[in-house]
Amino acid sequence: MSLPSELWLSIFEYLPSQSLRNVVLTSKRFHAIAIRFLYKHLILTSPTSFVTAYSALSSIQPLPHALLLGISPIVERPVEQLKEAVAVVSLAEADDWTPIPLNRQTNRYRFFQIKDAYQPRFLADATVYENLLTQVTSFTSLRQLVFRGMLLPRDLHSILRDLPNLRDLAVVHCTVHFTGVYIDVDHTSLKLQSLTLLDIRAVFPSNDDDTNPRNPRTRLRMLAQVPTIRTLAYDHTVWLHRVFTPSSPPPPLTALDIKFPIHKDRSRVPPGFISFLETLPSLRTLILRNHVPALLLSPRALPALCAISAPLSIISSICSGRSIIKLDIRDEAVLTPLYQVFVEAHSHLSRVQELSLFIGDWDDEVVLAIVARFPNLTKLQIRYARGGPSEDTILGMGSRTLYALPHLVSAHVFRIPLPPPPQSVLEARKRDDDTIYGAPGIGDTYFESMHDIDTVTDTLMEGVLSLQQLPFSQGVSVDFMDEQEPRTSEPFDEYTRELIIAWNRTCPGLRTVQLHPGWVWRRADRIDHWVARPCESGIWGDVFG
Repeated sequence: MSLPSELWLSIFEYLPSQSLRNVVLTSKRFHAIAIRFLYKHLILTSPTSFVTAYSALSSIQPLPHALLLGISPIVERPVEQLKEAVAVVSLAEADDWTPIPLNRQTNRYRFFQIKDAYQPRFLADATVYENLLTQVTSFTSLRQLVFRGMLLPRDLHSILRDLPNLRDLAVVHCTVHFTGVYIDVDHTSLKLQSLTLLDIRAVFPSNDDDTNPRNPRTRLRMLAQVPTIRTLAYDHTVWLHRVFTPSSPPPPLTALDIKFPIHKDRSRVPPGFISFLETLPSLRTLILRNHVPALLLSPRALPALCAISAPLSIISSICSGRSIIKLDIRDEAVLTPLYQVFVEAHSHLSRVQELSLFIGDWDDEVVLAIVARFPNLTKLQIRYARGGPSEDTILGMGSRTLYALPHLVSAHVFRIPLPPPPQSVLEARKRDDDTIYGAPGIGDTYFESMHDIDTVTDTLMEGVLSLQQLPFSQGVSVDFMDEQEPRTSEPFDEYTRELIIAWNRTCPGLRTVQLHPGWVWRRADRIDHWVARPCESGIWGDVFG
C-alpha cells in the first residue's frame, strides 16, 4: 500500500537540499511532489552560477518563496565594496570571462577597516545583470527577499513594487547608489511585515542629512514607513528611527531588533531614539545588541513589552515597571553585578517565564539565585565559558534546586567555547560582541532554510578560472548544496542518561534537558525514556522567538 501524497509532502519537507535533489530524480511521482520544496528557497550570489542556471531558473515551477541575492554589476564609478572584483561574467560567452585590470583601485578612505567576506570577485555585465533583475521580478510568489553583499539596484523600489506577495525584506552588507535626481518614492502599496537593514554603505560619503531625499540612506530608510511593518531590525549605519517624526509616526511595531556600535567609546544614545521608543505602545519584543548606553525611559513607555534581550547594564532600567515574560542577558554577566540586578529588579522580574544568560565562570550559586528570584520559570538557559558543574552538582541539581520550579519544562546548562582574543585592531572591529557569548545572531532568521544555487564561491585568491575548470556537473544544469554543516556523532552514553534520570522524581514536568551545545535530551511525558537529539543552541528559536 503506497502512502498518499500528503504524507510524502510532510516527509520531504524535512529533507536537506541534496536529498531533495535525489528524490526529484527518483520517479515522476516524487518529482511532482518534491520539486516544490527543491526550488522553494534559493541563494544566488554568483553571476557564474546565474549564467549556468539561467535556463533552469526561467522554467521553475512553482515559483520560489524565498531568495537571497548577492550579484553586483560592473559600474563605471569606483565602488569600495567592488574593489576586489577580478572579472566580469557575460551571458553570451559564459566561458570567456573578461578580466578587470589589476590597477583598477578605489579609494579606501571609508571602509578600509572592514575586511569582510562581502566583496565579490565576479561582477555581471549589463546584459547578465538586466536578465537577473528581470528574473527576480518574475518570481511573483516571493515572500522573503534578502540582498546581501552587493551593490543595490538603482531601481530597487520599482522591483519591490513588482513583488505583490513580498512580506520579509532584508538588506545586509550592501552599498546604495547616490541619487543625483530626486524621484518620489511611494511605499504605500507594499505589504511588508518585516524589514532588516544592516551595514548599509554608500558609494559616496555624506553627512547623512535625513532631510535630503537624494541621500541614499534616506531613501532606504523610507521603507520603514510601510504601514504594515511589524518587525524592524537595523544598526547604527542607518538608524531607521530617524525617518519617523510627529507628523509621520512609526507603524504599530511588535518586535524591534537594534544593533549598536561594538566599540564602547561610542556609548551615546542616538538622537531621537528615546522619543522613538516612547511612541511604540504595541511593542512586545525588544532586542538591543552590543554596547548599549543607559536608556532613561518614561514609566509609561513600552506598556506592552514582555520580551527583552539586552546587555546586563540596562536590564534594570528597561525592565522597571514592565511585566517581562522573556529575559535574555546577551553579554557576559559577572556574578556580583548579576545578583545585584536580580535584587533591584526582583519585583519586575517575578513573572519571567523564560530566562537566558551567559556567565564567564561557572558558580553553583547562580542556580540557587535564579530559583529564588524567578519562581515561575518554564525555560532556563545558562551558558558558561570556564569551569562547569561537577558530577555531583548535576546529579543533585533536580533535588536541590530545580525542584523549586514547578513549571519548568526546559533546562539548558552547557559550556560554549569563546574565540581567542583578537590579535589586531582590525580583527577586533570585525567581531560582534553579543554573538560570541552564544546569543543568536541578527541574521539567524534569514539563511537557515535557504538552498544555495551557487556551485562555486567567489573567493578565488588569484587569477580567473574558466567554467570548464569549475566543478559543474555535466548532466545537471543546476546543482544545489546544503549550507548546514554535518552534525558530529552523538556525544552521549548511558552514564550521561543516568544523570538526567536522577531528576525524574523531583522534576516530573521536565521535557528537555541540555548539557552540551548542539544536543539535548528529550522525552514526551514523565514516563517516557530520555533520548538525545540534535538541536540549536538557543531556547527561543529565531531572533524574535
